[in-house]
Amino acid sequence: MKKTVMTCVAVAVLLALAGTAGAITCTVDQRPGATLLVPYFQVSVDAAGGIIGGTPDARDTLVTIVNASSAPMIAHVNVFSERSALVLDFNIALTGFDVQAFSMASVLTGNIPVTGWDSPLQDACQRNPNAFTYSQDPTGVGFIRIRPTSPALPGDNSLATTLYPVPAWTAASPFFMQVLDSLDDTPDEHDCAGDVDGVISGLEHGYIVIDHANYCNLSNPSQANYYLDDAIGMENNLFGEILFTSGAGLPTYGMSTVNIESDPSFGSLNQDDSNRNRTFYARYWFPSTETVCTNCGSGNPITDLSLAAPWDEGFGDQREPLGLNWAARWFNSGGITTNFRTWRASANYPLGVGTLADLLDGGVCDTSEPVVTITFFDEDELTVTQGVCVSPCVSPQFNFPLETQQLNISNFSTPTAPAGWVAVSFVNNGDGTNLDQAWMDYSFEGSSAFLSILIPGTQLDPSSCNPLGLASPNGPNIFTVVPVVPAVPTGTGPLVSGP
Repeated sequence: MKKTVMTCVAVAVLLALAGTAGAITCTVDQRPGATLLVPYFQVSVDAAGGIIGGTPDARDTLVTIVNASSAPMIAHVNVFSERSALVLDFNIALTGFDVQAFSMASVLTGNIPVTGWDSPLQDACQRNPNAFTYSQDPTGVGFIRIRPTSPALPGDNSLATTLYPVPAWTAASPFFMQVLDSLDDTPDEHDCAGDVDGVISGLEHGYIVIDHANYCNLSNPSQANYYLDDAIGMENNLFGEILFTSGAGLPTYGMSTVNIESDPSFGSLNQDDSNRNRTFYARYWFPSTETVCTNCGSGNPITDLSLAAPWDEGFGDQREPLGLNWAARWFNSGGITTNFRTWRASANYPLGVGTLADLLDGGVCDTSEPVVTITFFDEDELTVTQGVCVSPCVSPQFNFPLETQQLNISNFSTPTAPAGWVAVSFVNNGDGTNLDQAWMDYSFEGSSAFLSILIPGTQLDPSSCNPLGLASPNGPNIFTVVPVVPAVPTGTGPLVSGP
């Protein structure tokens, strides 16, 4: 497995990120993380792919990334469709204590943030011969952690960039239609069977994951080499926010990104392809592929600075997972309605069987996610339950069938009262595995000011590493870990008291 050298541990302690100590993995908390999840975004476009703005129905999503460390770093942004098909990815260079915001309406039409080393003069990526690694640079402006001799994709060292053309593509480019048509309401997607049909309908929508990256790359989390060749970084330095806007200003609301922490305790050497630790990206890679450290070099931080940043390399993804049991409030009266947003990551396959292409929904893009169990409570504890039930099943069979979606309260059977709360269990010990995970948030929306708000759901699992209702560790292909507190804070920024 990947190398661990005592000298590297010493470097890690000296270069630890302020504020990371005390973070507890296996639970969602407001700490900087190594991955940010934007569970859902939405953008309004017309039938020709033009952005709709300035009307009450216009929608856009603004995303902000913050670097909480004094160390510069690379963030790798991955835009996925509602069925977890990758549509677009790009790199962002963040200086120490930097903030970078972008509009998804702009991104989907080719206006990707342009960032760099003394931006826009020099690229922060390894294709630039003058770009230092952080270890090499005594002034502390090196963005990349590793100059990979074995990059995740062959073009990473020559094509990956943070200095994109403005715009990166135009409406005349085939890529324009490929992006927009893969994210609309129609079921066709570029990465699924066939290709897009050129018909754009409904809101552009999907989800985003933003990873700390060791170097600029063209890869993404659904590819095994993203982990094997150390494209993914392990520094808990990122946080951010998500703002949903409309052309008329109503509704406009926001929340924090979902901050996923990296913890070296997840890099267990006793995993095999059939017994897996629950981690955020575990569905995308197999332990059997992680048998070498392709970019470790000698592991000596004194003599091998050009290659290795040893404190920042790890086994697999090392990210904490999300839970499977969630609670949310609902209201449906007096002109106020409720929308539920859910994100799901299901590994709907026998562990250790098949290829990486089979990890999600057996590789079939139009397969629905496993049915959830939903119980609606009103304020007098009257209930309506739907989802999994004992045969003969007469319960309503409503579901959150996609990897990300927004569904209105009108899609469900609820008590006749105007308000209450709902419990949703995404546990499925039949079609699912211990690698399943989910997120839920909800909004109250009204037609006048001060009636719209977005609220994160409440996780009902005491530990997202060992969720309620998940099959016993003695069951087939089930392996879970107990909650852990990092023994050594991870990150590269020196301890500071302020900017």
